[in-house]
Amino acid sequence: MLASTNEKIAAIADHVGIDDPTYFSKLFRQNEGMTPIEYRHLAKRTTK
Repeated sequence: MLASTNEKIAAIADHVGIDDPTYFSKLFRQNEGMTPIEYRHLAKRTTK
């Protein structure tokens, strides 16, 4: 979802049931090794 939309991180966190976007970013970084924003930028660069 991060790679396919420009929706704000807070809205994406809410979609997956996490009320706190900061907590979502922390969990995302622990699992993916980068922040949601870094992931989005990387995904956009690699799909061009």
